[in-house]
Amino acid sequence: MPILKSEALILSANPEENLLNICMEKRISENDRYYQTVVLTLGLKDYLNHNETNCRFVSAEPRFYTVSTNNEVKPDIVLQYGANNGVLCEVKTSFPNNETYLLRALKQIEKYSTDVVGWDSPDRKVDSHDILLLCPMMDYDRIITKLNEWLKAGKIKVTKNLCICEWGMILYPKWGKDFILIRKRQGKTNCEELNKILESNITFEVQKLHLNYEQCKFTRKEPPTEYTMRQLWLDIFPALNKKIEDFTTSVEEVLEIAYKYYIPWSNLEGEFSQIRKTWIKKAMDSFCEIGLAENTSKAKSKYIVHRSKRVNNVEEYIVKRLCKSVIKEKIKKMSLENTEAEKDQRTLDLY
Repeated sequence: MPILKSEALILSANPEENLLNICMEKRISENDRYYQTVVLTLGLKDYLNHNETNCRFVSAEPRFYTVSTNNEVKPDIVLQYGANNGVLCEVKTSFPNNETYLLRALKQIEKYSTDVVGWDSPDRKVDSHDILLLCPMMDYDRIITKLNEWLKAGKIKVTKNLCICEWGMILYPKWGKDFILIRKRQGKTNCEELNKILESNITFEVQKLHLNYEQCKFTRKEPPTEYTMRQLWLDIFPALNKKIEDFTTSVEEVLEIAYKYYIPWSNLEGEFSQIRKTWIKKAMDSFCEIGLAENTSKAKSKYIVHRSKRVNNVEEYIVKRLCKSVIKEKIKKMSLENTEAEKDQRTLDLY
């Protein structure tokens, strides 16, 4: 994780402690954003499944392809309504401040403006579809201003109905409850029932979702490694060995259990488990890095998992130790760079 030069200068008095705090804050934030995307997807699915509407949840990040070029399209959430109509949803947890990168991020909705194949229908097509963009509340005003400006200037071209909503997690620590709110702000879809629901706001309690959807923990986007590690430690390792003791396993064995546990979001053609082998491999190697596992055979990816070690707050434990490892390398590199700079200066002084 890159540390800004300005941060390095500010933190020079006590680099290790301050860099650790910055690193942990950034990584916990990344984990939290991924978690909120999962919760948002779950909440929308639960709401539409338990309320009689003309609109239904189809899947999270299924395999869709453009009709004209057969390029893969990756909507975050897919809805369908009426006889044969749909909605492709793009979920954003944050946006870059740099305008060049912001334009690039918003231009992603252009890919939803073409006809796509992959829907829950006999021919995997629909007669028409709309686009739903879900923006984080804190960014909404800035984003909508730039989006409207670029739509008017033709820098972003959208040929389908575009509905824009804001969403966010509202925390009530006193009650021990968290809520997700989704609120329509601009545009609409062709589904009147969905429009009415969004206009009146969708809210749902996060804690209640976990009771019904314990196996839904990943979207198709690659999660932060710490996030995967947390899920393996809490969900998969207990399934591999019920006793809290060290045990031997492999990536293949972990993957087999994880495939069964983290079931697909839907029954669409081509759907697969939420988790990926590469994510598990990264997580297992990172467990080794922080002393919670040991690689006994790199060729066969076999590990001893040190589950006998007592870990109270799993996320904080993992994040803190991974950050310490990163910072140790950065401090070492900074020291080497300083040594080289001093050496160069001494050479110059000779002349």
